[in-house]
Amino acid sequence: MASKLITASELVGKRVFADRSSAKKPDAAKKLGKVRYCVFHPTQRRCIGFIVKRPDLLWMFHRKDMFVALNGYNMVDGRVLVKRDPEATDKGACKALGVNWDDCVLWEGLPVIAEDGTVFGTVGDVTFERKGGEVESIQVTQGATANALLGVREIPGSLIRGFKRGIGTALSVSGQGGEEPVLGAILVADEAADLSVEGGLAAKAGEATAVVADRARETVESVKPAVSSATKAAGKAVNKGAYATGRQIKRASGMFSAFKEEYDKARKEDD
Repeated sequence: MASKLITASELVGKRVFADRSSAKKPDAAKKLGKVRYCVFHPTQRRCIGFIVKRPDLLWMFHRKDMFVALNGYNMVDGRVLVKRDPEATDKGACKALGVNWDDCVLWEGLPVIAEDGTVFGTVGDVTFERKGGEVESIQVTQGATANALLGVREIPGSLIRGFKRGIGTALSVSGQGGEEPVLGAILVADEAADLSVEGGLAAKAGEATAVVADRARETVESVKPAVSSATKAAGKAVNKGAYATGRQIKRASGMFSAFKEEYDKARKEDD
């Protein structure tokens, strides 16, 4: 029996096909691309779908990414089959979900900040319900090296307040005409500092408690609304990358992907 939960990392990279009910073999289905990123509701604590990166036409012409609603697909033999329903993708899906695409958010890579300003790291992975998308937990990363030494913190949904604007890292590189950059982070309850950290060499050596407590209680200047302090906050990945919302997709073609790729590159370098 399939689990009721799934992680963002389980979906990302999956091959995506159009669901053709009349096709006798899965291979006969039209290939659409691969899952690139999971997308989250702008105000609620839930995943609403994912972005599909479509291959360039004839290796020359760029095709727009596709948005697929969380209830707009079926998983068959490890493949994502997108339903033949106008409410399964793009504008139809957003309308059915009752969301404004310009406000939707990518959680992966955003700083995780407590209500008292403590920064725990960045979102490494998200576990959520397969059907409703309700977030079950987030895994907080501090980079491969720090994770290996200090371990990984998992914060349950009950302690997650959700996406918060005005704190964290810059969602846009710079404002234009004096416009203030938009900041964003995942806000969690202060009790997250009391959660145990799993794994890590320090933990095995019995030294994790003091080290992790010291790290967890560092309050950084990134919670103030300034790009310079915000991007210093959450480590190398945050410094190198920004995180895009739908608004930035609208402002510049490909910006969503470009910013997220910078974050991915930074994480690989850290690994």
